[in-house]
Amino acid sequence: MSLSRRDFLKLGSLTAVAAGTAGCSAIGRELAQGELPADLTLPAPDTAVSTPDPILRLLNRAGYGPRPGDLERARQMGLAAWLEEQLDPDSIEDTAADLLLRNLTLYQMDVTQLIEQDRKDATVELIGSTIFRALYSRRQLYEALVEFWSDHFNIYLRKNQVMPLAKIIDDRDVIRPHALGKFRDLLWASAKSQAMLLYLDNAHNTKENPNENYARELMELHTLGVNAGYTQNDVQEAARILTGWSVRRRGRQAGQVVFRQEAHDFGQKTVLGQTFAGQGEAELDELLEMLVTHPATARRIAFKLARRFVADEPPEELVQRVAQTFTETDGDIKAMLRVIFLSDEFAAAPPKLKRPYTYMISALRALNTDLSPNRNRVIGRWLERLGQLPFHWPPPNGYPDVSSAWATNLLPRWNFAIALLHSELPGAAPPLEKIVAAGKAETAVDVLQLFAGLVYGRALTPDEQSLFTSYAGNGPLDDPDTQMRLKDSVALMLASPSFQWT
Repeated sequence: MSLSRRDFLKLGSLTAVAAGTAGCSAIGRELAQGELPADLTLPAPDTAVSTPDPILRLLNRAGYGPRPGDLERARQMGLAAWLEEQLDPDSIEDTAADLLLRNLTLYQMDVTQLIEQDRKDATVELIGSTIFRALYSRRQLYEALVEFWSDHFNIYLRKNQVMPLAKIIDDRDVIRPHALGKFRDLLWASAKSQAMLLYLDNAHNTKENPNENYARELMELHTLGVNAGYTQNDVQEAARILTGWSVRRRGRQAGQVVFRQEAHDFGQKTVLGQTFAGQGEAELDELLEMLVTHPATARRIAFKLARRFVADEPPEELVQRVAQTFTETDGDIKAMLRVIFLSDEFAAAPPKLKRPYTYMISALRALNTDLSPNRNRVIGRWLERLGQLPFHWPPPNGYPDVSSAWATNLLPRWNFAIALLHSELPGAAPPLEKIVAAGKAETAVDVLQLFAGLVYGRALTPDEQSLFTSYAGNGPLDDPDTQMRLKDSVALMLASPSFQWT
């Protein structure tokens, strides 16, 4: 029987973008949607197995899941070659994402201009651009590492009114330039970040009124870890070293990071047995050098990377190898990622529950969904329901990495999948009709298998096929009831453990 594609799962045309981003953004979205392969093949029956696919796992964990055609391309390249390509993001042609971001207004401003802008505009641009990068960019590992370091050096956007503006600077000048570089460069940049100084109150840290917040989190979260053997006295002494580092509030240099000598404690301090005295600005560099070269920092960064990408309880031998690589390469992030993703431990890793943000982005990517920039508040509200709106975790430790932290928010995921498939997400349009056409699906069973290939990376198992066909039937594709049941079935795939645990 011939497919009535126009009647099947109609979702309408692409939503127009906001007037302020109508140029490059519209072209970028069209390019992204145009990346849907002209021909999609039904998954081979012999792929209907539960054995984990290491390449699919890599795409799911070292990024936000495959878009149509990505898995086949990665399989042709091989795991190691795909990884090397992703470790060199500048070599990846990413025109669609680049065009989408070219019209960002606030990201183009220098600090003194940006600090005068509206914080609500900054919030929308920061969160919206973060979502669009994850959704559309071909530099998937880079975006995953940007998210990882944004959690490691967490900054809560609602700390105060200027934080959204300061966080744009932090995202642009701290996290993104160093996400795949050296950890020491990232640490140094964060220590002199307007957003970090404001979030952890070091902007108010003076010799008369010392504030320990940043000193404590610098040691506990950013470097050594809570069990590294430092004491409360070490924290207090580190806070004295950090006195005077602040953010200029007024004048032509408003928003610039400044070292105020008159507010700095030039007296002798001792941290972890090392003495600091009389060096002023240089004391910060000495402190960071001591922390970044401490063995506990190498282990902490190794553990966190392995926990994010391998397992909630990462294998000790892998953590030790990654820590050794940190030490031998002066904290080279790419070198550590090679150890992780090419390891036997990663190949044999247990399933890991997608965090809500990854779940939402991977669902949108699996269906090649178009997202309208002027409706990103809708997506933001869904991320709030799911529990992971970017930059909205109040404590400084960042959104949790372990599955147990997210195991109770599964109902919102199901509701999101239903809303996505039933056109109840204004501004988000999966091109289901085009996917069916590209897959040359002619029956309901074909449609189910086609979307199983996109969602699961494999064919349906016999039991799965039996359950889905029992519900969806095998009626004509132009039948409204069949259309509704097929939409429900795809939503169920997105909500199933096979998609959420990867």
